[in-house]
Amino acid sequence: MEKLNCVLLIDDNPADNRYHQIIIEEMNITNSICSVENGFEALDFLNNENNVLPELIFLDINMPKMNGWSSWKNSKK
Repeated sequence: MEKLNCVLLIDDNPADNRYHQIIIEEMNITNSICSVENGFEALDFLNNENNVLPELIFLDINMPKMNGWSSWKNSKK
């Protein structure tokens, strides 16, 4: 199986982010794991032309500042 170029983790809980990173690393499915803490950071990441667009996104729905639903809706624009 070919590895994904990038997996993006969007979660305000560092412990959850680390847990997901460990699982993804053990599965050996990606070359790069990127992590952000809220919806605003996710939009910044996705809109930055220097970043590789993720092929898989893990998105926490319940986050402060901007929740997962709002960041998902805004990422489509």
